[in-house]
Amino acid sequence: MKILILSQYYPPEPGSSAMRMSEMAETLASRKHKVTVITGFPNYPEGKIYKGYRGKLFSKEEIQGVTIYRTFVLTLFRNKKFVSRLGNYLSFMITSIFGGLAAGKHDLIYFYSPPIFLGVSAFLLSRLYGIPYVFELNDLWPRAPIALGVLRNKILIRVSESLEGFVYRKASKIFFYSNKMRQAILDMGIPPANTEIHYLWVDTHFFSPLKDSQILLLREQYGLKDKFVILYAGNIGIAQGIGTVIESARLLKDQKEIVFMLVGGGSERDALMERARNYQLENVLFVPQQPVSEMPGMMSASDALIVHLDRAPHRLGTIPAKTLAYMSCGRPVLMAAEGESADLIIKSRSGIIVPPQNPEKMAEAVRQLYENRETSRQMGKAGRDYAIDHFHQAKILDEIEESFQKIIREASEV
Repeated sequence: MKILILSQYYPPEPGSSAMRMSEMAETLASRKHKVTVITGFPNYPEGKIYKGYRGKLFSKEEIQGVTIYRTFVLTLFRNKKFVSRLGNYLSFMITSIFGGLAAGKHDLIYFYSPPIFLGVSAFLLSRLYGIPYVFELNDLWPRAPIALGVLRNKILIRVSESLEGFVYRKASKIFFYSNKMRQAILDMGIPPANTEIHYLWVDTHFFSPLKDSQILLLREQYGLKDKFVILYAGNIGIAQGIGTVIESARLLKDQKEIVFMLVGGGSERDALMERARNYQLENVLFVPQQPVSEMPGMMSASDALIVHLDRAPHRLGTIPAKTLAYMSCGRPVLMAAEGESADLIIKSRSGIIVPPQNPEKMAEAVRQLYENRETSRQMGKAGRDYAIDHFHQAKILDEIEESFQKIIREASEV
């Protein structure tokens, strides 16, 4: 097969979408398929082009058997406005088309959404080359920005909703990891036959518990040798609502053994650091975004791992990818989210569920984990076992590979 992947984010950028697309691309390439990726110059999450990629309009490189075309994107995140992010998305929508032209004809186009704008690029390239396009839907856009109050203009909302429906209708297949998200799209009139469920995956070999000696060294590096560490890793933005974690830390500030460690960058990080300083919290440690290679160690060196998503109807089908990495590292998950995220923790018996945006309940759950170490250990083990059984990377990518082959075969018969 010849697969063309369109992805706004790709390594060396961090984040679940970049990692997911690179894992898919490299796995397919290792199986002797020709894989080409069209992506932007790396700039996430700070909105600044990474060193080594600046001053360019276009580049081509080869990584792990994958051909990667990088194209120009606008980076205007300094004012942290929705319009700036929109400019980033729209610029890549345009330049990714030129990347697709440079890449030439493939058998199938695959893109990751959000941003939904890549559906325009995929549609145009699919019509030009006469090939199917498939996309993986990870968020219900534009419902997310509407619910967050960042998209309010009625004309823009109507245009966005029309674009959403167009991209859904024209796709050969839409892939979901969430049953609730799939049902929301079926309710729009999309035929069930045009949709497939392919669950999230995790590399259970890469994300695995470290040895005790390695954990001790890592804890000493951060001055956490005798602490009970609650870790949050990932984007610190509006949707994640990490202010709740800071408020929970404030409630626990007198329990000197408990430390909250927040690893990552994002639009809300500076404001939360300022809030922690104002509260004089010595039990909160901010760590800059780390390479993906460091994350299994940081997760393993923690005693519990937090997921938080602010309450919103469009998130009921969301499962943050970090959840699977947490589980795979064998640590209990403190899940402050609703919907399928909470359902997963209940089914896997891998942690504690608390309501989102509730610092008191979160603090209570942290105390419970701290005071019941053996129960916490059992939760962590149950989570890792569940991840291996249900989300093993090779198994799910096998299913996706088979689906690609079927879609290409059916398209050639039309």
